Amino acid sequence: MIARFDLYDFVANLIPGLVFLWCVQVLAGLFGWTLPLDFAGGLAETSILVALGYVTGLLLQGLSQWVVERRILKPLWGGFPSERWLLPDDDHFSAAYRNRLLALIRERLGVSTDPDLPPDCPRVRARELRLKMNRELFFLIYRAVGETSPRPLIFNAQYGLFRALLAVFSLLALLSLAGLLWAFFCRCDHAYPFASWTALFAVAALISYARCKKRGEDFAQSVYDLFMVGAGDKTSLATPKQTPPGER
Repeated sequence: MIARFDLYDFVANLIPGLVFLWCVQVLAGLFGWTLPLDFAGGLAETSILVALGYVTGLLLQGLSQWVVERRILKPLWGGFPSERWLLPDDDHFSAAYRNRLLALIRERLGVSTDPDLPPDCPRVRARELRLKMNRELFFLIYRAVGETSPRPLIFNAQYGLFRALLAVFSLLALLSLAGLLWAFFCRCDHAYPFASWTALFAVAALISYARCKKRGEDFAQSVYDLFMVGAGDKTSLATPKQTPPGER
């Protein structure tokens, strides 16, 4: 099980890194530059390329977490699904499901599900405190569920992959757009290829965003469902291999 999800983590870093390096090489060729990357070499060249791709993927994962996720996705979504769905005014869960889930959290984990709000707390601040508490509750639930099912781990790994791809294709779209402007003002014959790449990268970024959002929601839903059906009673509070979205 552990080796299997080490592979998922490896692929989630390697694929975005290799895709980014290959696309950068293509765009550099349109600028007239030649990068020292050999995608058709022998064993030695392939090994170096895989290592570069993995390291690049790690850097892209950091960028996707600190910039794309925390500065763009989380504000855009109004909080992660795992935090937002427990809010009283959120309509993702039915009232019966949410009330039953909160009751099970109090019963099984022995913690309060109501934040300690100060008197006359502003609405925005109250929401922030509720989101913070909901995030803490989700961490406890996730650790209580542990590795009773591979589905949360798979969804989490796929979320990380699509989050990195969103960062990759967004960066590439900006680079190709810069190339398009360069070709337009310099009146060279590469305007059409740059325009085509810009459109392709923009569409790929939109698709990556949609899949990232869906896999983040699937991850949160799978953890809550496992806890609801009683998985939390059958395992200790073990720390799982991977961490929830936003904590990579």
